[in-house]
Amino acid sequence: MPRYYFQIVERNAVLDDLDGADVASLAEARREAERAIREIAAEHLKIERKLELTSIQIRDEAGDVVASVTYDEAMDDILP
Repeated sequence: MPRYYFQIVERNAVLDDLDGADVASLAEARREAERAIREIAAEHLKIERKLELTSIQIRDEAGDVVASVTYDEAMDDILP
């Protein structure tokens, strides 16, 4: 199973994922990134903190960006 790394991109910072996760496919990695964005957004709403997250970049084991999921993409089917 391939290992992907989920790098959180904020307006003023980039948070590297040093551990990564074994995920069955790139499509599944995209779904994981969407879920992560939604969870981060929900947590920020609960604590009334401004959300700085703009996207999650998905990197492969070589460190190459193979996909990116934006906040807008993650929220597209759940926000009006």
